[in-house]
Amino acid sequence: MAQDAAPPWVPPPVDPSARPSTAAADSFPYQASGQVGPPVAAPCADSQPGRPDIEAAPPAQARLQIAKAQEFATGQGQTVAVIDSGVQPHPRLAGRLDDGGDYILGDTGTSDCEGHGTAVAGIIAATPDPRTGFVGVAPDARILSIRQSSTFFEVEVPSADSGRTETTLAGDTTSMARAVVQAVRGGATVINISEAACYPVSAVAGGSIPDRDLQAAVNYAANNDVVVVAAAANEDDQSCQRNPDGAVATIVSPAWFDDDVLAVAATSTETGDVADFSIAGPWVDVAAPGTGIVSLDVAGGGLTATLAAPNGERGTIQGTSFAAPYVAGVAALVRERFPELSALEVMDRLEATAQATWGTGGRNDALGSGVVNPVAALTDVGFDEPVAQSAPTRLEGFALRDQEDPIRQTVALVGAGAGAGLLGVTLLTVYTVKRYRRRKLAEAYRSR
Repeated sequence: MAQDAAPPWVPPPVDPSARPSTAAADSFPYQASGQVGPPVAAPCADSQPGRPDIEAAPPAQARLQIAKAQEFATGQGQTVAVIDSGVQPHPRLAGRLDDGGDYILGDTGTSDCEGHGTAVAGIIAATPDPRTGFVGVAPDARILSIRQSSTFFEVEVPSADSGRTETTLAGDTTSMARAVVQAVRGGATVINISEAACYPVSAVAGGSIPDRDLQAAVNYAANNDVVVVAAAANEDDQSCQRNPDGAVATIVSPAWFDDDVLAVAATSTETGDVADFSIAGPWVDVAAPGTGIVSLDVAGGGLTATLAAPNGERGTIQGTSFAAPYVAGVAALVRERFPELSALEVMDRLEATAQATWGTGGRNDALGSGVVNPVAALTDVGFDEPVAQSAPTRLEGFALRDQEDPIRQTVALVGAGAGAGLLGVTLLTVYTVKRYRRRKLAEAYRSR
């Protein structure tokens, strides 16, 4: 009997011709289709007045046993591209911050108005400071900063409905695709994307596939031996809607291009379980802490636990945006320690050594294979086999739940509303190599 066609949430084959050209990747600034005039900027964020004294290691860092992991590797010889809002120069990134370009203004990737990209870079690669317990996961890695989008810059583009212009945030999935190509050409060994575009599943049900250029770009990265780590996205009141258990209502890009992307969900520091904002999906691979985050202050030389919005209000740092760089940092450690592994094999290793938070193992759509376990990823041998959770490598502080069927395969489609046009990119802040992990979307479908 002929097998049914795969459902729309399984991406189609890659079209290599859709990849942005090197000329497009080198074209700064990026102009969205029909864009009217230059971006309009909000005032850049100021350092937080009277910010708290942050001496202890942040809970996320402590729970992942980063200090122990750094006994085996520190990211030496690795370059992590941060495709984000830019990264501001900071004493704890001194000498290791490279300018990868600016798609917003055509200026520099080492400029960050809001602090999002700087916080991401700090989680990945901030050097130690004896005055505080905070340190980046891979403090000897270099950061290649590419400013691709920002909530502090707006542009006018034609409305898909009325033909009039409308205001949207600077940066979209086209500029993201170009940034991925630019990161590969810039020598990145790991790429971190703490951004996402969300689509209702109906947007792809008719065969109209969004972001073919982004799919081709991340495939280009994987084929050039670059690990791509992307946030799984946060639930919001707009396009990023929660996926119900056992169903897909929202497709998240680039996370759903799971053949070539390691998609990262967020756990709650308070509960140790999946964070309530983290969007589940069959493409989710691993998880990392995404609340109670501390990182580098964009406007000062110290640390911060908050970020500013364009209106000046500040909120705590949380989101899958900040879970992803923990995983990107661990990927840099693994690349240093096991230089013989390809990018896809590094991604496989991170998933195979992740710590399941349910008693019977397996995977689920909320947390993938479980919480990334840096020490296990750096020390376990024979990672093709299930990892024994021995005392030296077991992480503490994450919820352990009994679950009769840990493999909650996605079998239903939700949302028959009108399809969406090209959506802007959201910065995710809450206010022949073996590819066994790459086959799980198709396997989930076949097991219905």
